[in-house]
Amino acid sequence: MAPYTAPVHTPAPPWLGRTAGLSDTEDYAAMTPAERLECFADLCELARAILDARPDARAVLARTEPMPPAAERAWLRLVAEAQHARKTR
Repeated sequence: MAPYTAPVHTPAPPWLGRTAGLSDTEDYAAMTPAERLECFADLCELARAILDARPDARAVLARTEPMPPAAERAWLRLVAEAQHARKTR
């Protein structure tokens, strides 16, 4: 066998075959409000870094796309529920 076509035997990475104890949804649900805020802030910072690296960042930020009707209805329902919950506290 030629030296460059010989298979390389390496041990499997230690994370192979492992899964987290919780799903992403369960992880998020288990977070405190402060942890959720920190996660959101980290995601926003990541998005900013990605945009900063793009030459068309201004054009990307200037784009607007309408919500699909079902998403808009869900959004408006959630906003109304949040406003109602705030009033009843």
